[in-house]
Amino acid sequence: MALHRCPECRRKVSENAQFCPHCGFSFQEADLAVYRQKLEQRRLENQEINRKSAKIHLIWLAIFVIVIACASLWQQ
Repeated sequence: MALHRCPECRRKVSENAQFCPHCGFSFQEADLAVYRQKLEQRRLENQEINRKSAKIHLIWLAIFVIVIACASLWQQ
């Protein structure tokens, strides 16, 4: 009897199981396709969040560099 992990709860489940006994996740092909679409949508949303976060970090870095440059010029 081979085991694989449930994509939802990550517990080991028999390959012959129709549903995960722990969380009720369905292993039918139609349900797996829906699950893959949701994963892809989450991945794209996270990618967009990371892109926005990188922009904000660069803006803050630029502000910090400008403040340090102004402070060093002011002391001279």
